[in-house]
Amino acid sequence: MKSAELADLARRMAAHLDCIQDVACRQILQAMVETGRPLAPVQLARSVHMSQESLAKHLTRLPDTEFDAQGNIVGWGMTLVPTRHQFLLAEHAMFTWCAFDTVLFPPLLQVAAHVQSVCATSGQPVTFVSTPERIGDLFPLTSVLSLILPDAHGVCVRSTFCEQSLFFQSKEAALPWMVQHPDAVLLSIEEAAALGRLTALMWSDKLRT
Repeated sequence: MKSAELADLARRMAAHLDCIQDVACRQILQAMVETGRPLAPVQLARSVHMSQESLAKHLTRLPDTEFDAQGNIVGWGMTLVPTRHQFLLAEHAMFTWCAFDTVLFPPLLQVAAHVQSVCATSGQPVTFVSTPERIGDLFPLTSVLSLILPDAHGVCVRSTFCEQSLFFQSKEAALPWMVQHPDAVLLSIEEAAALGRLTALMWSDKLRT
């Protein structure tokens, strides 16, 4: 994919999924990175300068937020609940909701992670190192990542985006899935990482304006 095409796709991603910039979402992500532990709502309320009542109402706008049995937050985008996408940080093991998260969160949060996932059709491993600057140790080298943009601006429902962002060990392995999802885009892992960096940069620019 050409640079101009990636930049256009990044603009669309930034516009459609701007809920990543929600203050509560960013704080949840940051806490997951820093501690790798459940986050008490009272702690989140303090960090975003909200009352607990206001935060509870705010979180109703983020229906996919994950909680444990004690009512602590255990995931939003990055999670303690196991998924097929392992996101192994230096200090602790996490998971992500979707394949694209594994290349978006490193530049967005300035972290590096060892990613361990699987091909959605064959079940074979897809692994690499994801940093804010690059992809390393990719296996297999032919691996690709799928994306389907949601129809509505700002839609952050897990099923509309995350469940459609998957790894495949090659374009050929992705063909049966692509037949069922003709609106999807397939990117090499390097292209997906470049898209993640561009999207993270656009969101960071928004925060500064």
